Amino acid sequence: MKTCATLFTIGWGAALSFGWIALAAPADEASQLQSLNIVLAALGAAVGLWAWLRLRRAD
Repeated sequence: MKTCATLFTIGWGAALSFGWIALAAPADEASQLQSLNIVLAALGAAVGLWAWLRLRRAD
């Protein structure tokens, strides 16, 4: 359970930070970099959601 809790925290932290970077990026930023930030934010959200579901099922 400690691993799931750690993945939950890291996943949602990554989702929030990379999501903010993608949203706050200047308009002239390279589209590849912005796409990478969006993909990393989605991956972090997926890991956070998966860990949350594992924690909820364990209760």
